[in-house]
Amino acid sequence: MTADRLTVDGVLIDGTHVLLIERAKDPYKGMLAFPGGRVDPGEDLLTAAVRELDEEVGLTVVPTDLLPLIVLDAPGRDPRPGHVAAHVFWSLVSTEVLHSAQAASDAKSVHVTPLYEIEAGDMAFDHYHAIETLHALLEV
Repeated sequence: MTADRLTVDGVLIDGTHVLLIERAKDPYKGMLAFPGGRVDPGEDLLTAAVRELDEEVGLTVVPTDLLPLIVLDAPGRDPRPGHVAAHVFWSLVSTEVLHSAQAASDAKSVHVTPLYEIEAGDMAFDHYHAIETLHALLEV
């Protein structure tokens, strides 16, 4: 039997650029993704998102600054066994914060990338759906 997993991702933007990591591990090693990972047993989603941002890119974010963006939960979205649902949170931060991020944990490197230059094929998993949601949100 395969276990289901709950994950979180943190999307930090300065309005025109977004913070991405290059994945250091499979699946999708070498592709771009948002900093994130598994929710620990007994951990709430916001606490997990804050922890993952700290672990993967060394940034401390106030939980109340993170807003829900999208839930990515399509079966098969993660090639590993089980059903993985990702709760994606976002926050508007300064350009200085984006550029202070440093790769750690599962991140090979960090990239501050123009939001409107990201293409679906650039992103791991189904993270491009979060980019599309950001486009719609920011154009309102």
